Parts: sequence; structure tokens; C-alpha cells
Amino acid sequence: MPTVTRWFIKAGLIYFLMGVILAFTAELPFINSGALLLPVYWHMLVMGWLTQIIIGVSIWMFPRKWRDKKKRESVLTWLTFWLLNSGLILRFFTEPFLPFFNDTLTVQLIIITSAILQIAAICTYIAEIWPRVHSKKRKRGVSA
Repeated sequence: MPTVTRWFIKAGLIYFLMGVILAFTAELPFINSGALLLPVYWHMLVMGWLTQIIIGVSIWMFPRKWRDKKKRESVLTWLTFWLLNSGLILRFFTEPFLPFFNDTLTVQLIIITSAILQIAAICTYIAEIWPRVHSKKRKRGVSA
């Protein structure tokens, strides 16, 4: 299993644990912050947990072409990991404060930067995984 795959899966599990804990604590009556934290724990569970597990396992399960196997790990996979996680972390620390500082340009720029980082991560993932997905006919040398 590639190192980057282990990082994706471990990060996904950490986001899963944090998302579940946050979801349960946000609903406690004495905390009363469920509405503010709702987008945060949904992002933790969907983008943090599910997406990272899917990316990590797909990088592992779809092998590279034979001529690319000489390289141990791709720069794009690591770039995907760091772009996605930096975008998520920016979002987690900014989004709960958005209702209070919505007029502030700084908060809006941080949210936009977070979204751009996550979109860039998805684009680098697609660029990395696309060549790995090919039909059996193409693998044998027959054009599809």
C-alpha cells in the first residue's frame, strides 16, 4: 500500500471521528450551537471522511501503467492530499464564524480560498487517476 494511501485513509478516519463527535456534541442542549456547526461536521463527514477514503483506496486499487511504476509516488497524489486538507481545515476554522462576520472581506476570502483549494484537489485527483482507468481491450493493446 502506498504511503499516500495510508495518509488519506488515516486522515479520513480522523475526520470521521471528529465529525461524529462534533455532530453529537453540537446537539447537546447546553451547547446550543447545532446550526452553526452543521456545515462543519457535514464537511468533515463528506469531504473529510468519505472523499479521502475513496481517493486513498482508488489510488491504491487502480495501478499505474507499467512505465510509470518506476516512480514510487506521484506528486499529484501528494498535492491532492495537501490541497484537500488545507482547504478543509480553513473551512472548519472559518465557517462557524461566517454568520457573525459575513460582511468582513477577510472571512469571505478565506471561505473562497478554501473552496478553490478543494476544487483544485479534485482536479489534481482526476488528473492523477484518469490515466489509470482503462478498459481490458486497451490494456491488451486493442484500441477501444
